[in-house]
Amino acid sequence: MSTPRKIRCFVESVQNHGDHVYTICLKSERPVPAFLPGQFLHLTVNEYDPSGFWPESRVFSIASSSGDRSKLTVIYSVKGQYTSRMEKELCVGKDVWVKLPYGEFVVKGGEDAVLIAGGTGITAFQAFIDGLSPDHPNKVILLYGARRQELLLGQGLMEKKQGEVRNFQAFYFTEEAMGIESSGIVAAVPGGVALAKTTLGRIQLDVLNDCAVSGKTVYYLAGPPAMVTALTNGLVQRGVFVDNIKVDAWE
Repeated sequence: MSTPRKIRCFVESVQNHGDHVYTICLKSERPVPAFLPGQFLHLTVNEYDPSGFWPESRVFSIASSSGDRSKLTVIYSVKGQYTSRMEKELCVGKDVWVKLPYGEFVVKGGEDAVLIAGGTGITAFQAFIDGLSPDHPNKVILLYGARRQELLLGQGLMEKKQGEVRNFQAFYFTEEAMGIESSGIVAAVPGGVALAKTTLGRIQLDVLNDCAVSGKTVYYLAGPPAMVTALTNGLVQRGVFVDNIKVDAWE
């Protein structure tokens, strides 16, 4: 595993998804160290002198592909004072510092996997999904929930991979009914991207009943603590061994 390094970056783009959720693309001044899908970085918007102490920062899962070491992508939701400051200060061209990689929540590709994400928790899985090849030998199932349809982030990537990777299947859940038909299935999203199997309501584990998951499947959960706790309990009730459940809980 790579030794963490501190790297100066500048903000290349900022995408506002609404509801104070943002995707930030950072261009690094030198190649970032190799990282594994699911790992995270520290980001600071404070001034930093490399000869001094690391300033206040926040941690974010790395959402960009591990194959591109010139850029980093993070997605964040405004929750407190620091992320409120990020919302005000992070603009195109601004210098920031990151240090990476960190974390042991690593999605492994050599086993059948169920990825369960709530909100911006999808960032813990995007690098892994992006790296799936058409002939990926193991089953990968994504259960992804958000408040609204437009907050299902990375829809283009997910739909692209569903078309390319035979063993990748995605299920989507939205808590609000905007764009949902009476059947509970979304027909399409703005921009014409079809979202198959999108259901009104919170993430439901029952969709796994028809997916032929094996007893050796590993379950990865990333999202709000209440969601992670509820779905972990649900998996245990379904007979999943605790050792097969990996959690990346965050506030």
